[in-house]
Amino acid sequence: MAETEFIGKYKIMGLVAQGGMGAVYKAVHPTLKRLVILKKLTIRGNATMRERFKREAQILLDMQSPYIVHLFDYFVEGNSHYIVEEFVDGLSLAQVIQKQVSLSTELSLLIFLDACYALKFAHARGIVHRDIKPGNILISRRAEVKLADFGIASSDDIEEISVTQSDKIVSRIAEDVTQTGVTLGTPAYMSPEQISDSRSVDNRADIYSMGVMLYEMLTGTKPFGSSTKRGRYINPKKLDPSIPSSICRMIKKMLRPKPNQRYKSIDAVINIVKKYLSEYDTHAIRISLAQIIISKKQFEVPRFEKRRHIGAKITAGIISAALLFAAGYYTWNEGYIHKTLLKAWYRGVTLNLTTPVTGIQNNLYGTDIPVKAYFFDETDPALPEVKGSVRDFKTSAKTTAKKNVKLLSTKPLYLKKGSYRVKVLAGSYVMWSSFKVQDEDLELNFDSLQKVKRPVQVEVKAFDAESGKDLSSQAVFTVLQNGKYLPLSEVESDSLLNGKVMKIRVECEGYKTKEFSMIIDWYQDTLFVNASLSSTFQK
Repeated sequence: MAETEFIGKYKIMGLVAQGGMGAVYKAVHPTLKRLVILKKLTIRGNATMRERFKREAQILLDMQSPYIVHLFDYFVEGNSHYIVEEFVDGLSLAQVIQKQVSLSTELSLLIFLDACYALKFAHARGIVHRDIKPGNILISRRAEVKLADFGIASSDDIEEISVTQSDKIVSRIAEDVTQTGVTLGTPAYMSPEQISDSRSVDNRADIYSMGVMLYEMLTGTKPFGSSTKRGRYINPKKLDPSIPSSICRMIKKMLRPKPNQRYKSIDAVINIVKKYLSEYDTHAIRISLAQIIISKKQFEVPRFEKRRHIGAKITAGIISAALLFAAGYYTWNEGYIHKTLLKAWYRGVTLNLTTPVTGIQNNLYGTDIPVKAYFFDETDPALPEVKGSVRDFKTSAKTTAKKNVKLLSTKPLYLKKGSYRVKVLAGSYVMWSSFKVQDEDLELNFDSLQKVKRPVQVEVKAFDAESGKDLSSQAVFTVLQNGKYLPLSEVESDSLLNGKVMKIRVECEGYKTKEFSMIIDWYQDTLFVNASLSSTFQK
């Protein structure tokens, strides 16, 4: 690439990998001014590989999830096809396992849970990944976990490509560029039904592969090695007695040879993992994950302790019966003891958060986007976190007269008098506030999110629905503003704001007009529109 600085409109920063059928480059997006990955496929006369490459782009086009690598562009130049994807600055899970050998149960399940959310999003759209493995799980330096490589995914909306039996298992591209999405499964992670007939598998094949991957994360070894034979395997608890029995049972069901004996959906797996992680400070676990990614050498992971509640300490010496203990714990956790026996020393602190309505009702990810609060003691220079203080925001029973907003609240946290600091995490937003606990109960209100108005960057493309020809230079893109459709090129960029419905019309001579209408949520700032236009001459 010494003599070529650009591919298309993308400035090339360096070659990442190269094989017989393509290459992977690091490049710069010209308008977003951010690093991207540019995948190149050069295959003359091999329509099958070319179509698989195009299918990956078509599938990723609708994969707008924080847990899935984002697609920016797909184009053809000369004899080569290109996909432009989000650059994840970090390591693959395969590299993490190689460096750490095995991961603790808490770290493994945190990574595993985010990968499950990615599959939940894909499965809900009728897409089966079919190549789940550590090499396709990317982890950023900020400990963001993203699923990559939908090159052999199947979709209810995209026709399956006919392949030979040998093609189903053996990679058709050099190993160093498997991210180009043209492999057809990795034997060590494939379910029995995928090995015999990959075209007929459903979401349970992905669940099987996830079970193999979790086994490897926990033990540092695969249950069946690299063989395609499926039979008995060593219980992970025999390799590491610290692995909980509940997780071993979950893996056992995920690895059942018959699909109808496995979990029907990834939701059941998510519930088990979330229940286990709820006993730990996942924020602290994610910090350790980021340190693993940043560290050049093997990182010594600290031991993660379960959350300890003050109520259990107070009642442990005076309550022996299990029923009385449970009652004492409940009254402490709900604050009844603080409001009665300890009211001379403790005051209740409640948090209220006002958000746009669209950010709650139309949120694709439900409660998966964290809305949490963490409390810290300012009287200590080290600013330690107050134990047992993490609070989740729930829909408040209070009402607000303001339109298009929703009020969320936490249950009270009872604190001794003194100076404190609270960190509120709402999606991608972070809010800090210092406060003092004095003689009265305290309510802290956070209303900055209702004022959030982020300019929306709009990227548009048009192509022929039959031939795939790029029509972007011929097409006219207009956006509805003040009741009129105006050319997108003439609209001021700062006039397109999130938090409302945006309507875009795509017109091209000789093709049927296509319109897009979509709500841009309060936390979103980039919209990609790819219009597949049908000719007006079609019968």
